[in-house]
Amino acid sequence: MSEQRYNQKAGLPFDRELMKRLSEQMTEVCREFLKNFSEPRSMCLESIANIAAARRLEIELELEDARMAKISTDKYDVSGRKLNWGSWRQFNSMTEDFNKRKEVFDLFISKAPSIAPLVEKRMNVSQSVYAEYGMSPLDSYLEFEQMTFDELRDFLTRLGDGAKESFLRAAEHYAPEVLGKKKVEYFDDYYTWGGRIFRPLSKHFEGVSPLEKVRDFLTTWGFDAVKIKVDNEDREKKSPSAFCFGIQIPNDVRVVYRKVSPFSDFGSVFHEFGHGIHGISANPNDPVWKRYIISRSVAETFSTLNESMLDSEEYLKEDLGLQKEAIADILDKRHFMDLAFLTFYAANGVMKMEFWKNHYSAEQAANRWQELTKRFFLEVPGYYWVLHHIMPNYDMYSPSYVIAAVRVNAIRKRLAEEFGEKWWRSRKAGMFVKELAATRGEFDVKAWQLDPTHFLEEVKDLSFL
Repeated sequence: MSEQRYNQKAGLPFDRELMKRLSEQMTEVCREFLKNFSEPRSMCLESIANIAAARRLEIELELEDARMAKISTDKYDVSGRKLNWGSWRQFNSMTEDFNKRKEVFDLFISKAPSIAPLVEKRMNVSQSVYAEYGMSPLDSYLEFEQMTFDELRDFLTRLGDGAKESFLRAAEHYAPEVLGKKKVEYFDDYYTWGGRIFRPLSKHFEGVSPLEKVRDFLTTWGFDAVKIKVDNEDREKKSPSAFCFGIQIPNDVRVVYRKVSPFSDFGSVFHEFGHGIHGISANPNDPVWKRYIISRSVAETFSTLNESMLDSEEYLKEDLGLQKEAIADILDKRHFMDLAFLTFYAANGVMKMEFWKNHYSAEQAANRWQELTKRFFLEVPGYYWVLHHIMPNYDMYSPSYVIAAVRVNAIRKRLAEEFGEKWWRSRKAGMFVKELAATRGEFDVKAWQLDPTHFLEEVKDLSFL
């Protein structure tokens, strides 16, 4: 089943009928487990999730097809293929005329309600399956993260509110250079910024392979990075987002991405290889639940940690050979993207929590998301949420990135304290991370203090503010 899902996301041929048969078999196994066992608890929660996933399968396949087909236009193309949802980010990265970017954004938003019924149907299936076991997807998520609803909402709100002013000031500073206009507007989304802001730095990365650099770094750190397979082909139906997939953990772990721009590709590759080392670090003798069932924020912890190498001044200088001016520019822009991330994902996370708590329809969710974007950054048409790659595709995932980012801030602090400021050169530090990654389903989410204040101080440190 994992390989079929991988093929689907990678834009490769996959067998729908085989996926359906495997889903039915998985449902039988999970129902039998729930009937006879109550421990380990994570296995129970994952069994419910798997039953919901199996029941959603046909809807999700239909949604993927509809999103690629309906969220498209013949007016523009990317690499000779008509522009669609899968190539939208590439288009925004390459297109200098912001009026064209606005035109496409508005067009795709206007088409979003056509796929909203499928998104709503997908969510309703999850709701009904979890209700059979006396809970909701939100209940399961909070249990994995060991947080209450109020704790998580307050955490996200504190970060989103804390980042807003600095984000807007920095966005105004960068808009002429990055967007080609005087101010940021609703159609300049997080991914538009991400695809464009590092382009002036491309000259420093032309001909430099992110794959070689990440493998060099991880090998020095003590990981066998060659075990992680890579697919960087540009296929029409391939997901626009980079991803890592564990087909058979720890022996078959794959990284997939589409090239956008040289420095952005560095970020994608380093992030996904963090997922990769998390996967290959698993103990093959551990039980299935420990190898495969992890909280969503833990799933993003090692990817965020690995990507954070690009926030390390000494790494940029000594390992990537960059000059002082370029490094200062990179650090400013990455901090800006952290601010953009916090404002965007505060809205995403709070809306999705409320979605389950208040039983929103797709339209109600769109209205609420629009309100939250107005609060945390600037008002965006609400139906954008069904065009996102995470929001409509998962029951609860969006808060995980924020939790992971703040946790990684604490992990990096510990690494510096125990192994020195250049901890990435220490094999002992690599062993520390490898052992932490190997805990997988037994990772202690309470072991690392989530300190929004310290994290905000770091990301708000821009030279021009």
